[in-house]
Amino acid sequence: MARVTLDIADMANRLTLKGLLERSGHQIVDRDAQVFIADTPAEALRRVGVLPVLLLSGVASLSETLLAMEKGVFGYILLPFQPGEANLMVARALQSAPISTPHTEPTTENLRSLQAVEADHILNALRVCKNNQAKAAKILGIGRNTLWRKLKKIEATRRDE
Repeated sequence: MARVTLDIADMANRLTLKGLLERSGHQIVDRDAQVFIADTPAEALRRVGVLPVLLLSGVASLSETLLAMEKGVFGYILLPFQPGEANLMVARALQSAPISTPHTEPTTENLRSLQAVEADHILNALRVCKNNQAKAAKILGIGRNTLWRKLKKIEATRRDE
């Protein structure tokens, strides 16, 4: 889920949106955000180019919001809040974001060994093929004997853990 910064002056809107996003698994942060949500076009435009920006907008101010989107704001969340809309827009904004933002450096904490990735891929192929090793080997582009050896190695590794 995303780390989101809220710059919303209206306390009721801020608390409501905070609750909606946290209930969906997002984290509200003051820095190192992945998505920024503002309630004024001016503040939203200040953040454009740094990370994806969403703008809270009522129907009456939709024309201002669309102008902000022409200048780089990713999208908007309609006021009053609609069920599921905020979560959907944050998820879409997060997908549009580059892998790392200027404020954060990529880390190795989520990286796994090539052996672990290969084991997961092989086991997934077997699940898809309903444990038909000949079919899985063909999909993986390896011979049946190679698959058999790799499965033995995976089994031994998992036993040792």
